[in-house]
Amino acid sequence: MNDTSLLQHIDWQLLIGNTPLAILATICAVAGVICIARQNILGWPLGLIWACISVYLAFFQWQLVSEAVMYASGIPIQIYCWVVWHRRGTRPDAKPFLPTWMPRHKQALLLLAVIASILLWGLGIARLAHHVSWIPTPALLWRDSTTTVLNYYAQFLQARKRMENWLGWIVVNLVSIHIYWISNAPEYAIQYAFFLVLGLYGWYQWHTHRQPTQASDPAL
Repeated sequence: MNDTSLLQHIDWQLLIGNTPLAILATICAVAGVICIARQNILGWPLGLIWACISVYLAFFQWQLVSEAVMYASGIPIQIYCWVVWHRRGTRPDAKPFLPTWMPRHKQALLLLAVIASILLWGLGIARLAHHVSWIPTPALLWRDSTTTVLNYYAQFLQARKRMENWLGWIVVNLVSIHIYWISNAPEYAIQYAFFLVLGLYGWYQWHTHRQPTQASDPAL
């Protein structure tokens, strides 16, 4: 498939949205990631607007109940991250709230926790699909489980300005590109490719402003 036929194959309305609300959600999502990459707290209210609009569209317009539940779970996460950044950034007695890498032993524990969570999530979804008739057999079970679990971990790491969050997003975006490409949804593959670029941009921005020492290690 050449570049011209690929561009013709893409449903650009599906990519950016074909209603005012869908377009607004896309704009908020992109602007929110850029703000977070630049350590601008406005990224979280933008993400909150995106999550709220997505819940409404998924449930009432598209009747995608599972997707609506996933978006709904993002609402308290966005609020939590917003509160953490506000508190850490406004305390007069606090040290500068800068990006940091976790100590090596905590990185190892985090990796083990992520692997265990992916296994538990995947096995749980497979078991539900086996015993609940209205849940379809999961497609690409382990790849889908990986992106879902890493999504949650990355957001909480982002709330603490841990550099590891960008590694999580890079994996999420790479796997999502693959998932949607082989699922004949190139518009979503391109969307995640764009988010991959933003993730690399975010990692670079945080890397240049990270805490130079690990003398203080706030809790994860």
